[in-house]
Amino acid sequence: MDELQGDPGAIAMRSSEWRTVESSVSELTLDLASAARALDDLDGRTVRALRQRYEEVSRVLTEVQDWAGAAASALTLASTLVTACRDAICGLLNALARLSDSLTSFTLNPFDKLDAIREFADASWDVVVLARDLIEQLLDALGELGRLLEELAPIVAEGLTLVRDILGRITPGIAMYGGGVAGYLLGTGLGDLLRFTPRVTEFDSANAVNVEEYQNLMDQGEITSPRDLISRNKFIDGIGSTESTALSVARVRREDGTTYTLVNLPSTLDWGALKAVLSDGDWADTFTDAGPVNDLDSNIALMLMDNPLFRTQYERAVMQALSDAGVPPGSDVVWSGFSQGGIMAGNLGADTSLPYKTVGVVTNGAPIDNFNIPPSVPLLQVEHASDPVAKLDKTPYEFHPRMKGTPWAPAVGLTATVPSNVDWVVLPDPGGDSDVNQTHNAATYERDFGRYLDSGGRLKNDWNFLDGQVEEVYVARTGE
Repeated sequence: MDELQGDPGAIAMRSSEWRTVESSVSELTLDLASAARALDDLDGRTVRALRQRYEEVSRVLTEVQDWAGAAASALTLASTLVTACRDAICGLLNALARLSDSLTSFTLNPFDKLDAIREFADASWDVVVLARDLIEQLLDALGELGRLLEELAPIVAEGLTLVRDILGRITPGIAMYGGGVAGYLLGTGLGDLLRFTPRVTEFDSANAVNVEEYQNLMDQGEITSPRDLISRNKFIDGIGSTESTALSVARVRREDGTTYTLVNLPSTLDWGALKAVLSDGDWADTFTDAGPVNDLDSNIALMLMDNPLFRTQYERAVMQALSDAGVPPGSDVVWSGFSQGGIMAGNLGADTSLPYKTVGVVTNGAPIDNFNIPPSVPLLQVEHASDPVAKLDKTPYEFHPRMKGTPWAPAVGLTATVPSNVDWVVLPDPGGDSDVNQTHNAATYERDFGRYLDSGGRLKNDWNFLDGQVEEVYVARTGE
């Protein structure tokens, strides 16, 4: 009985013994091969017979080695099964023993067989019950395993998220050690892809840095042309702060009753390691990661390392905002933004893995030519001629003498081939001034693009699909 129930320890020991056999045979095979090579320079009937014998023994040893390995593996597997089955085997053997006794007993009284039949039925029922119990125990064990995995899943996910965030924090330093300042900047971009997903909540107007811009955004109740999107880009830029990102999600209802979602995305608020150079930041804060997710880190990640499998904190915040605003999957969406907001708009417009249908992209002062926006999606790019940020995509164009003058019409001849779905409007520098504070400025873009349209400037695509009433605006913010 004890032997039939099995001893896992003994089986494990036998498995180890077979592993030793496998190893010994492997060594013998190597010795035999070495001996065979010693015959290479010899000839004669005896040598040929010996060489043939070596080949035959070699085949046998290979088979023995394979068999020993298979036996060891089988015993290892058996040792894991024995413990689970021993109770069931014991019960089944007892039941079968009772069954055997009842059937093989001899009696002169045929009525005594009624008792044997009864015992046979009882023994058979015991087998059924034991088998049922074994199955129930197996299912219970699987259920417990499932519950354990279910409980472990969020713990493991939380741990992986924590590890990713830690890696995201230390990556810039490691990259700087290997690549200096350039390595550090690239490291910040990679780190942004690994960092925690930011917390997104509804924006409280009391937190607005510029209450007037917030009110302008909320009061704009109608979309009549692309210039309204450029205006909203300026408004959303004025709402954020040095501690959090603000973005708006608006539902627009067209005259025919159909709707689309307009998402206005903000530009860079935190310049990270370059804040002391490109903004009014303090040198002491150079390596401080501020609150906004629309920062230098995500800029670098979007331009150089964007991948649907690894989204920036900014992208994840946008997706969370759309979900919180109740935008259902499959909805028509128009992405719009200035500067980094435009980069994000181009990135999202090119991302076919999103659960939404992009029907338009409108940007100003953004280098987005390297994003593969589908040709079926109309794209409006508005740029000042000397805007250095808009030139970061390195798409070439030629300057004409009337670039700094009037009338307000396209003043730049493009040498690149512009796709049919793209309206590329390059405006003269504001007042003929190439100062970056004027050429890369949301307010001057709003003013100059309006002048362009008012003076007869044309767009080759029909943008009337944007026209409609703004029914509801959800403004989201990141942070606590």
